[in-house]
Amino acid sequence: MFAHNTPNTPKTYDLKNNHKTGRRSISTTIRIRMRSKKEQEAVLPGSGAKCCIADIGSDLAVVVTHPWGPLGGNMQNNVVLAIVLFFQALGVTTLRFDFATIQIGRGYREVEQVVEAANFLLGGGNKRDDPNQPSKRRAPKAILLVGYSYGSLITGSASADIPSCIGCISIAPPIAFKHWLLLFNADHHVSQAKKRSSLPRLMVIGDEDNFSNQDSFLTFVDSFPSDSTSGAIVKDANHFFHRREKDLTNVIGQWLLDTYSVSLGGDLKRLGKVEFSTPIPNS
Repeated sequence: MFAHNTPNTPKTYDLKNNHKTGRRSISTTIRIRMRSKKEQEAVLPGSGAKCCIADIGSDLAVVVTHPWGPLGGNMQNNVVLAIVLFFQALGVTTLRFDFATIQIGRGYREVEQVVEAANFLLGGGNKRDDPNQPSKRRAPKAILLVGYSYGSLITGSASADIPSCIGCISIAPPIAFKHWLLLFNADHHVSQAKKRSSLPRLMVIGDEDNFSNQDSFLTFVDSFPSDSTSGAIVKDANHFFHRREKDLTNVIGQWLLDTYSVSLGGDLKRLGKVEFSTPIPNS
């Protein structure tokens, strides 16, 4: 199910044909190639967080965060890799990183690292590693945040502090455990996530998620501004999306087509070519 956040009357979507508009949409999603654009390893100078950057020179850049570290979450996670491969195949610059903290805390330092990662890209920090070989590619002007599991709680909060953020995607937010994961500071981060009421948001969960049920997920989605928030439930998928990564990126592709329809014109391949020069303002 793919539904906009409209209480009592959700708009559902077929994953092959968009019945709302009558146009084919998800079928335009390109296949993930199991060969990424070459990523370069880097270190965020403030936090020391290790990251991998695929600098493709697009106006848009995607920052991706991983699940909770104490349970083995890192930037090599299958969902994180699927997301960066998906966007790289669309010609979009990506950055994935390992949190430089142990992630047992109230989440403030992790939010700072997401903001640092975004500013590192926006400031062209990844282009200054070799001053003798300056990059011909321009720095991105816009940021799309994608967080998975614990990382989704962090990116949601960080969206309030990144003016150039044009959207936020939360994959499998661990709603039932958010207070424990953030040492009872989850309300602060959810409040931060709601600050930009017009910011487009997509929240995705599997209908067999191990850490949240559908009712709590839909209640969580409905707590966000209805005009800018969409929710999706992937059938027969659990929290880990093993062998369901393509279904997940299909939903993301559908949301991108709907949310940025004027710019994309029904073609996802335009995502890496479109200019996002004007960030959505705080409201």
